[in-house]
Amino acid sequence: MAQDENTSQFQRGIDKTTRSLFIFTSLWVLSTALLTFGPQFWWHFDRLSTALAAIVNVVAGIVMIRAFFNHLQSMDELQQRTHLEAMALTLGVTMIFTVLYGSFPTAQILETTYPSVILVVMSLTYITAVISLWLKRTRE
Repeated sequence: MAQDENTSQFQRGIDKTTRSLFIFTSLWVLSTALLTFGPQFWWHFDRLSTALAAIVNVVAGIVMIRAFFNHLQSMDELQQRTHLEAMALTLGVTMIFTVLYGSFPTAQILETTYPSVILVVMSLTYITAVISLWLKRTRE
């Protein structure tokens, strides 16, 4: 009975931090969209409005990072280890890819590069690493 109560309490903690992480990540994405499209479509490149949007984006990003940290702390040891190893792998892949991708215009392979491509590579690497590591660990 006590085991079920501990499991239930653990699951409630994970659910709470997952919801918080989703909400704050969504707010950061919205603030990024505001910063990206606002100057052109809403406030006609007014510098003060753009600076305020940038500040909102940074604050939203900091809150999102804190929510992710809280989410990690609510996990059990196996989940934490899986995510931390996935983050380490993602950092390495992102560093290598960023240097390579950043050299493409100089090497005249691409005319220009876009930061969003790096975010896509980072996201796909992290998601793939978490899933792969988790499946490997839970099959053992």
